[in-house]
Amino acid sequence: MFVLRAAGRIVWPRGLFCALGLCLITAVQAAPPRLVAIGGSVTETVFALDAGDQVVAVDTSSTYPPVTAELPKVGYARTLAAEGILAMRPDHVLAAEHAGPEAVFEQLRGAGISVTRVPDPRSAEDTVAMIETLATLLNRPEQGQILVSNLRASLQGLAGMELHPRDAIVVIGGQGGQVMVAGQGTAADAMLTLVGARNAADQFRGYRPVGDESLLQLAPDAVIVPDHALRTLGGLDGLRARPGLAPLPDHAFIVMDSLLLLGMGPRMGDAAQSLARSLDVAGP
Repeated sequence: MFVLRAAGRIVWPRGLFCALGLCLITAVQAAPPRLVAIGGSVTETVFALDAGDQVVAVDTSSTYPPVTAELPKVGYARTLAAEGILAMRPDHVLAAEHAGPEAVFEQLRGAGISVTRVPDPRSAEDTVAMIETLATLLNRPEQGQILVSNLRASLQGLAGMELHPRDAIVVIGGQGGQVMVAGQGTAADAMLTLVGARNAADQFRGYRPVGDESLLQLAPDAVIVPDHALRTLGGLDGLRARPGLAPLPDHAFIVMDSLLLLGMGPRMGDAAQSLARSLDVAGP
């Protein structure tokens, strides 16, 4: 390389300037955006797409993969505050549809931060759509195809299992002498349908508090509980002792990881197979 001197100063060749400029531009363009992920299934999918190194913070419902425990938290998905998110200096916020309040996302957009809201999955195809949307957004098309292929394969694995119809309920919490039960249109209802079980609480939509008399009328064969709900139910023993559920044998109560059961993320096929096996054991 030749370096010219003119009037006591060094003159670098024009080609070198262009090369350095190109390198600088490339480096700037290659800098990955800082992401804040909100919602357990959204966060899980981002990490499954190998984009976890871009995530600088998550919400408290984002508990998988385990590395999320080491990340800063911006609050609970449904009760966010803009200040906590802004403090993370994100370029892009990826948030589940149920996250809020909406005013927080308006504040973030007003601050120049990109915000993408991701619909909450309520079926296998919804989960596929979520994966494909995030894969496109994060420029991870190949990883997205692999995730979708693995998900479909695990769901097809259900066909090889002997699924026994069961009347089941999913209890997601309790308060004031009642338990909160999942009805139609919920992720819990979708999971029961996926494994060939009938939701004994399908006469109402959403989540509803149910007392002991109503529990007796529902007459489930099995009771499924996400693990986060146990603390509001007096533990599994407290749930089993409820008059409306006391007639059921101990093996009729199934406890599952909350995000695995209700998140309907990339592990949904694994969750469905696990639930199907548990319901088989729980049956009469």
